[in-house]
Amino acid sequence: MLDFGNFDLVFGDLSPFPFTRQWAQQVDKKRKEYDGLLFLDRVLGALNMSKASKYYPPKSDKDLRQLHHAVCNAPNVAVHHKLSILYYILLDVDHRLEEQSPGSTSTRADVFAADAAVPQKYSIFMEGLWHMDDTNFDLALEHLTHPSLVPDFADEIVTALAHIGSSKGGDYSPVLAYYYTVQPVLKTSAAAELLFDAIAQSSVSEALRYSRVRPQFVREQLFRRLVMSVVETAPGDEAAERAFELTSAGLDTQEEDWFRDALLGLDGKKVRVAKDTLLMRRIARGDAGPVSEKGAWSSVLEGFKKGSGNRGMQA
Repeated sequence: MLDFGNFDLVFGDLSPFPFTRQWAQQVDKKRKEYDGLLFLDRVLGALNMSKASKYYPPKSDKDLRQLHHAVCNAPNVAVHHKLSILYYILLDVDHRLEEQSPGSTSTRADVFAADAAVPQKYSIFMEGLWHMDDTNFDLALEHLTHPSLVPDFADEIVTALAHIGSSKGGDYSPVLAYYYTVQPVLKTSAAAELLFDAIAQSSVSEALRYSRVRPQFVREQLFRRLVMSVVETAPGDEAAERAFELTSAGLDTQEEDWFRDALLGLDGKKVRVAKDTLLMRRIARGDAGPVSEKGAWSSVLEGFKKGSGNRGMQA
């Protein structure tokens, strides 16, 4: 087995030094985009190796040697975890060498994994996190959804992918692909809410199904969250489609009560289309009263598209 404590055996010839100041600045920028913590930082923190983060990204040969030393000499850390961190750093080395020599292929990380007997599931997982830090989410998902993996850092992955989806105009396909493939049990309410919002933005009916298998108190919170997300959708065709999908859904007695309470409560009163949504629900149930209500469907939908609202009568 490779002596991973030997810097030269691990990294080989690094002349010229592959890590430029410009590259380090890009890494630090991505760290800020992740609220100050790369996934590498999260792994180091979970292993009580946070001090090693101050040497990453390495800006000099000295930094890299100190990072290597901090990893190799960390107390009470299993060898396979140390090897995984070094594997991640070698992925950086490979990437930089290939950038500096276009058309070339560098395999130092894979050679290290073989020589040091890095468990495959750890190399797959760390490569997935490396792609997350590199913001290459398609490749990240290829690795993080591998069937051999236990869904570690699921809350952080869901949170990152949900935020990315929100910033890219509502493309939540990466976070949904991760969730439906891995089926992780989320530990924090913040991550669970972000996931639910992503589901709700993509499919109202799927969000309903998701909420219905949760504990009662959680189910009610999620249902109300769904209702408000629909009525707060920016005016346009999407707003009309989501309103139609929600108001046409088959709701049970509890959901009917939650629906009305959400739209007639303080939050609902702040939304222009709240009454319109109640009217659409009455029409969908077939219990609209006056003739003027029965003929209002297309007019109400147009209100969602334009954001005008306030066509509904008092519920």
